Amino acid sequence: MIFDIQRYSTHDGSGIRTTIFFKGCPLRCAWCENPESQSYASELLYDSRKCIRCLECTKIAQDGQVTLRESRIAIERARITDPDVYRGVCPANALQVVGKKYGIEEIAGEIQKDLPFYRKSGGGVTLSGGEPYGQPRLLLQLLRLLKGLKIKVAVETCLQADWEHIEASLEYVDTFLADVKHTDSEKFQAYTGGNLPVILENLKRLGRSRPELVARVPVIPRFNDSVEEIRRIIEFAASQAKAREIHFLPFHVLGVHKYELIGRQYSFLNEVPGWDGRLEQYVHLAQARGLTANIGG
Repeated sequence: MIFDIQRYSTHDGSGIRTTIFFKGCPLRCAWCENPESQSYASELLYDSRKCIRCLECTKIAQDGQVTLRESRIAIERARITDPDVYRGVCPANALQVVGKKYGIEEIAGEIQKDLPFYRKSGGGVTLSGGEPYGQPRLLLQLLRLLKGLKIKVAVETCLQADWEHIEASLEYVDTFLADVKHTDSEKFQAYTGGNLPVILENLKRLGRSRPELVARVPVIPRFNDSVEEIRRIIEFAASQAKAREIHFLPFHVLGVHKYELIGRQYSFLNEVPGWDGRLEQYVHLAQARGLTANIGG
């Protein structure tokens, strides 16, 4: 289940890349900028600004799951068991299905379109999400294919996964872009629903493995945006043998509108606070600890 394939990407790794976004994530970060990535199932996305009231979607709907109410399309998402019946129905793309099951051959076809860019720029493929290790069988098949094509691979991961799945992938991955969100288990669980000890243990094991390891820290107000918390994160990252680089990712609200599109309410911060040089301060702290550091991916 994939929710996006982004070609000609210049983020999440070196050079020009193709980024494959796996759908489904074990975490529920309060600030998540891609809520459509969380569920492992396909979902309906509705943008009323694009709607032309053609009512094609209501004709497909069964038992009134999609209706017109007060000049607006109303969707009873809990009653829809197969969102795929709506795929391609809306001529204005106001109603879309996010998430699609791809075969390995389909994904390979998209990747091979960009082979000349990889060779020219030193780029490759980034497997992101959601969480790639949430679909370990697909991930491993894809990694083996990419290895056969001699394409460099980066995996972006939150590391909440069984180590056996990560270990099985090590020989195929060149770079891990690993989230290091916090070092306090209780706070981490409260804001993400995740199991921090599992994540940190996986990070330690990665630090002893072959692939390059880049630590990525989303800097989130109320969660980890303090000198004390960031310093502890830096210390942990710097203690890993393979970690030589750390990226600080600023909090933003660019994805807030997506919650409305998938019928969910966003309840975290709606405004970005002034950083007042704090991000630069965090970079200096990391550099003083011997890490290459920057702001952004």
